Amino acid sequence: MSSANAGPNVHHFDDTTEAYNATQWRDDIRDGDVLVIETEKVIGIAWTWPFALTESFGELHVTTANPRTYQDGIFAAGVDRAEQLAREMGWRIVPALDVSMARAFLTSYPKCGEPIGFKVLSRKTEAGRERTGWLVAGTTGFIELDTYGHVRFANEWSPLTNAKEH
Repeated sequence: MSSANAGPNVHHFDDTTEAYNATQWRDDIRDGDVLVIETEKVIGIAWTWPFALTESFGELHVTTANPRTYQDGIFAAGVDRAEQLAREMGWRIVPALDVSMARAFLTSYPKCGEPIGFKVLSRKTEAGRERTGWLVAGTTGFIELDTYGHVRFANEWSPLTNAKEH
């Protein structure tokens, strides 16, 4: 796929597997183009690792990075077009993880320690996979945020033991 892009094109697919595969070999799909998969209610962005912006993501990737600024902003125009299409279809776009806010939440739970990483949380649904939030990992504990940025759960890490009981 080429990153030289005059503007994002919109491509429609029957499912996210087809969309993903097409981004790997079709010359007419460029980095930053918009992928629409109505059967799974997914809108995504084409790239080597195509990613979804909607709650549902099927077989596309998801990211904790802000898609507008990620990779020096090459996806910004596609994100704008994707958000417009999602509004027209009544589908919710999951906002990018607000890393500053996530770190602030983590510091309000002192038993969680210093922030060390973020991971997207998801669940399987009848239509595919759907984002449920983010895990914000600290050195001694973690918090879970929902896709609206609210704290759902906070806890300390429990020690792993591999010792066999005798």
